[in-house]
Order: sequence, then C-alpha cells, then structure tokens
Amino acid sequence: MERNLAVMAGPPPPPDPDDPLAPARGLGLDGLLTLLERLDGEAESAVARDALAAGVSPMVVIEELQREVERRLIRSRRFYDETEW
Repeated sequence: MERNLAVMAGPPPPPDPDDPLAPARGLGLDGLLTLLERLDGEAESAVARDALAAGVSPMVVIEELQREVERRLIRSRRFYDETEW
C-alpha cells in the first residue's frame, strides 16, 4: 500500500500571536522583499533584487532574505533586551 505524504492531515495551526517571526512564515520571494522593505531594509532589498538580476539562484536569495527578515523581526520585538525578560 502506497501512502501519499504530500497531503496534510488537516489545516495548519493558527499563528501564535507571541511568535515574533510569525509575519515571515510562509512568505515567498516577493513577500519577503516587501516585508524587508517595511522593516527599513530598502538597501538590503535592492541588493537581493540585484543578485537575482545577476543570476544568483532564487533559493539562495530566499534563504538570505529569510535570515535578514527574521533578524530584523527579532530585534524589533526587543528579544535580545534582557530587561524585557
């Protein structure tokens, strides 16, 4: 008997309101670029667009965008501010 593992058992759980990375979850290239620009990352977004235009693999660019967006989201939530712990 062959099982199809590509089918989800149910809908994904709702996003955790306390998850500082929730805004970036599930975004594609365009969504990450837009979110990065909203997080004061216009220059980084331009670099990513130039990299794509120069032929860098979209998967490499997406990975770098994801890391930068997550870093900015964490900083914006004062995650590293120990006085908030």
